[in-house]
Amino acid sequence: MKKYLPILFAALLFTSCKKEEEIEPTDDNELITRVELKFTDVAAKTTLTYTFQDKDGDPKTAPEKFDKIVLNKGVTYSVSVGVYDDTKSPVKDITQEIDEESDVHLFVYKTTPAALLTTTILDKDKNGLPIGLSSSILTQSTAGTGKLNLLLKHQPELNGVKVKTGQEAGGSTDIDLSFDVEVK
Repeated sequence: MKKYLPILFAALLFTSCKKEEEIEPTDDNELITRVELKFTDVAAKTTLTYTFQDKDGDPKTAPEKFDKIVLNKGVTYSVSVGVYDDTKSPVKDITQEIDEESDVHLFVYKTTPAALLTTTILDKDKNGLPIGLSSSILTQSTAGTGKLNLLLKHQPELNGVKVKTGQEAGGSTDIDLSFDVEVK
């Protein structure tokens, strides 16, 4: 009987434990395969669209399209950002979700050299903080080249504390694109 005691004990222990519920991982990030920047010359009322597209969404492979942004010097442009998932049918417009969850999203525009473009974010979330889906960009008055780094920060609350402050710090990065820019 003593030799069966460990087996009986193990069986009793195994059957008396509650089976824990399996926890499914959640992923709040959407697959982003295309970003469109629409630059509308405020005075001339003409629109230029520049696109980044990575059809499979895999950052390890080269994108199918990564436009160079070419703008006129000394011009104010109204800029809108469109974000899409082309793997869905029909194509999923993620822009609307970003707008609906604007209190946890922020587009950051960083230009190198800094004087090449002056960016002013026009749209605000319910807390009065910038979103960046709509902005105004003024090009420098002389010709030049550089980079426009467009970031989309996802800044949800963390342990009940707001992370979004209107600044780049905090949260995770959903988009990090560096467009070549020419001002002519």
